[in-house]
Amino acid sequence: MKKQIKTRKNPFPVMENMTVKMVRDYLKRKKSIIIPVGVIEQHGHHLPLKTDALQAEHLCRMIGKKTGILVAPTMFQSFSGGECPGTINISPTTMSLVISDMLASLALQGFRNFYIFLNHGGSENDRALDNALKLILRTNPLFKHSMICLMPVWKFGGSGGWKKAFQEGDWHAGWLETSIVMALEPDLVRMDELKTDSKKMVRLMTQHPDNYQHAQKIVDDELVVAKTGQRPEVQVGVMGFPERASRALGKKIVANIVASASKKIMELEKKADGIYREVAFKPEPLMLDT
Repeated sequence: MKKQIKTRKNPFPVMENMTVKMVRDYLKRKKSIIIPVGVIEQHGHHLPLKTDALQAEHLCRMIGKKTGILVAPTMFQSFSGGECPGTINISPTTMSLVISDMLASLALQGFRNFYIFLNHGGSENDRALDNALKLILRTNPLFKHSMICLMPVWKFGGSGGWKKAFQEGDWHAGWLETSIVMALEPDLVRMDELKTDSKKMVRLMTQHPDNYQHAQKIVDDELVVAKTGQRPEVQVGVMGFPERASRALGKKIVANIVASASKKIMELEKKADGIYREVAFKPEPLMLDT
């Protein structure tokens, strides 16, 4: 009687499911890697805390399959700024150091092109990561031939996705994110438990995503640093209009994000030759306001 050989599923492009041999063989063909970045934070009563990380993981794996590029384990920890139960904040500095160390470790193995797919948009988080990546290129010779791309998810998907959502003030846990999670992991969406903060608070937050915060000073003077934090009135943390969400819309948005991000990555892959050339330099405005 013939012994049956179990057919193993190819785990590519999911790095953590691969073996040392598989990654070594991949590096003989390609030197590129996609790094999904999310956060664990408040997303109302209808979406899971891992919404950003969930999206980053699913989208990056789809992009990895489409482009043939390896996908690193998803980074769940970032700085949210939110303070509702379940939100886990690590400082923007720590987050940027972790990603810098991750890139250095991968560079030592032979990876050269890094696509950091950012699925969390906190302003403090974005600024810290952007600064860290510039410094790593400036100070670490490991990266002298490396291309590092910071790819926020909201740059992809066309006019019917993030662009439309932002125009409507649908920043966070609104129709766009709810639709995407409906498409990716519908069992985690609890529309029967949908709730928002007061109309006044929702209106304020849809005007600007950082309006969930308030500022305090011991002395109201321009030289005194303000202490900021989440407004005590924010108890749910929805910035948008989740009641407009649908699974069909989510599938369309997901397909558009994957298609446009994959196209951009392939364009960059063709042009990346490891040689740095002069480009326009635009210094930040002088901070000498007298």
